[in-house]
Amino acid sequence: MSPTQHDPRWPHIAELLAKSDGQIMLGHVAPIEGAAVATADQTLLAALVRREGESVSMLLQRLDEAIGAALHQGVLTNEINDGNLRLAPARTRKKR
Repeated sequence: MSPTQHDPRWPHIAELLAKSDGQIMLGHVAPIEGAAVATADQTLLAALVRREGESVSMLLQRLDEAIGAALHQGVLTNEINDGNLRLAPARTRKKR
C-alpha cells in the first residue's frame, strides 16, 4: 500500500507508518496477550491493552486515536504494566 493509499478509518496510523521510523505492533507483549504498541524514533507513543470483548477493529480505532493524540497534542497513552512499559535502548551491533 502506498503512502497515499490508506484506510480512511485509521488516518493517524497511516500518518505514523508513512514516517521512516514509525512502527505499530499488535500481539503478545508478556504478560499481555492482546497489546497494540506504536513507536516513532525510539519513542513510545501508545501502548494499549485489548479489552475483553474488544474486536481487532475496535483496538485499531483506539490505537489510531492514541497515535493522533501523541502526534498532535503530545499526549502519550500507556496502559501496559500500569503505565510502566518502557522501550529498551537501541542496541548497536558490534563490528566483527
